[in-house]
Amino acid sequence: MIKLFDKILHSVIIASLVGVTFVWSQVTIYMLGDSTMQDYDEGYYPRQGQGQDFQFWFDPSKVTVVNRGQGGMSLGGGGKDKNGNTAVGYYDMFWKSGCSAGNCIADKVKSGDYVVIQFGINDIKYSTEEFFASNMTKLVNETRAKGAYPIIMSPIRRLYYDSPTQIHNSYRGYPALNKSLSESLEVPFIDMSEMVANYMISVGEQYATQFIFNYATTSEYSNLGKDVTDQVHLQMNGANAFGRIITEQMRAHSDPVVKKLGDYMAPMYQIDVKVSPEGAAEATSINAYYPQGMTVMLKTIPKSGNKFLGWYDGNGNKVGAPSRSNVKSPYIYTFVMGKASTQYTAVYEGGSAQKYTGDGKALTAFPTTTPKSLDDVTFVPFTPMEGTEQIEDKVDKEIKKFFDAYKPDSGLGYSENDHTGFMGEGFWNFANEMNSYGVYRMSFPAAGRVTLGFIYSNGGNSDRFFNAYLDHDYYVSAPPTADFDTWDTAYVVLDVPGGEADLRLVSLTADGGPNIDAFGFSLDGVCRVSEGCPEIKNTAENESVEKKLDSLKTDTLAKDLSNKTDALQVTVHGDVLHFVSAGQFHVSIYDMTGRLVAAKIVANVSQMTLSSMVKHAGIYRVVVKQGNVKSGTTWAKVK
Repeated sequence: MIKLFDKILHSVIIASLVGVTFVWSQVTIYMLGDSTMQDYDEGYYPRQGQGQDFQFWFDPSKVTVVNRGQGGMSLGGGGKDKNGNTAVGYYDMFWKSGCSAGNCIADKVKSGDYVVIQFGINDIKYSTEEFFASNMTKLVNETRAKGAYPIIMSPIRRLYYDSPTQIHNSYRGYPALNKSLSESLEVPFIDMSEMVANYMISVGEQYATQFIFNYATTSEYSNLGKDVTDQVHLQMNGANAFGRIITEQMRAHSDPVVKKLGDYMAPMYQIDVKVSPEGAAEATSINAYYPQGMTVMLKTIPKSGNKFLGWYDGNGNKVGAPSRSNVKSPYIYTFVMGKASTQYTAVYEGGSAQKYTGDGKALTAFPTTTPKSLDDVTFVPFTPMEGTEQIEDKVDKEIKKFFDAYKPDSGLGYSENDHTGFMGEGFWNFANEMNSYGVYRMSFPAAGRVTLGFIYSNGGNSDRFFNAYLDHDYYVSAPPTADFDTWDTAYVVLDVPGGEADLRLVSLTADGGPNIDAFGFSLDGVCRVSEGCPEIKNTAENESVEKKLDSLKTDTLAKDLSNKTDALQVTVHGDVLHFVSAGQFHVSIYDMTGRLVAAKIVANVSQMTLSSMVKHAGIYRVVVKQGNVKSGTTWAKVK
């Protein structure tokens, strides 16, 4: 318990903050977390972390937000990865000791700042609860020693519904551990695990999938190389929805130091969203408020047979192109929030734009809790997926092109050629210290999951562990190769953006990393910027699924649309999917617009009725995978 003297002193400080007029000294809010918190390059759009737009919620004359989320990171470290290698945690790499010169967060925090800490998702793989608790304690104590204020947040939930009213806890005891540590360390706590679960229940699984988590298709975004079905990360709309929840909890917090942040937030403006005629859409963005300057995404999903005419603003005028050039779906409209509350209408055939009748003023009251149900949301949840494991991507060892690693664009190490057997001018030798590195500026034709391969040598007696950082941490193990004249290849599967990004290779041991001869990707069209890159053109299909279907005769669709595949021996007859081979399969169903409408993992079944996964009759595209093997694509008619 806090001693009586400490309580009195704490009260006096708060009273002075509230009752005395003075010149406000700008504070900084540091956001510490994993890939659900971090910033992402535009090439990953619509993926976004909670901290990416968090600065917009605050008055910039009073608060600066610094997002230091780092993808793939645990807080604790000290644990083992799946290959048995010791992992290095966020505390060592970015907070205290191992970070680049002048870039340790602990060196930047000053008195009066806030440090928001959210970890637990990756600690399951790369840490233990003991390491987590130890590093959280050190981080909290060192924050307080600077006169700054720590805030602990539990991790957000994953997209997994046990039932319409229960969200699976995929991260075991870490939400509870965060709460327990906040109590024992007497640190303000925001229970995002519980708040996000309530929010997911309130909007339903279909909305959470299509509007919150990073499910996106090539028919929606030009920068994507293939459809994305990501149950962990957020799309822009979801990241900002969760950021909104964080600020609401700050405004109403029981700790007065945290609650004081509510006084430094920017004005908020309401966006009401209508559908005309009512019932024409299967799902549409729900009403929400935003600060000036934040990008707003509005999205509508038509019911089968309804023609969408466009988005209309509060004056009844049809809006123009989205503010983001990589948005190509006519159902999505993005714009930068202005300084007035307003309204938008998704207009379908037979409907009309509804004009805004409000006063446009900023809001003065905000929710303090997230309800478990909303009156205006009536979506039926999808069939829950079986099990909690995500299907891991299979390594594709067919590397399209290797790049010489000899001379990185920048680095801490040596370009050498004093060994034999390398393929280019030489190889890159990390300096013999932790966090030595080499940076290579790359350009990618489209976003997606690809395999990155490294040709390396390791003449030591143990694995050399390094990080292939590309807006996320991807750990690579390089086992011994007998000597430094013997070369082998290591692989890792990772996300690449559409466009330019830095591939940063970072050593994670005091002995540096292995010697890197070359690296390459299982993706055509990748180039290294320093070598000169041709202009990347969008090669996504422009022909819509509707036009493709128009080319098929009605009588053909009415017949058996089965499409037997050699790889998995899966057939479709009518709306029944038949599995000839045994095992676990991932079934994805897309509607005529190319939108993913259902996904399910099934194991050891002989058949499955597609009508059990979709709500409406119509023609659907069905994709079945087993591991990373795709059965091919077929069309099915659901009556």
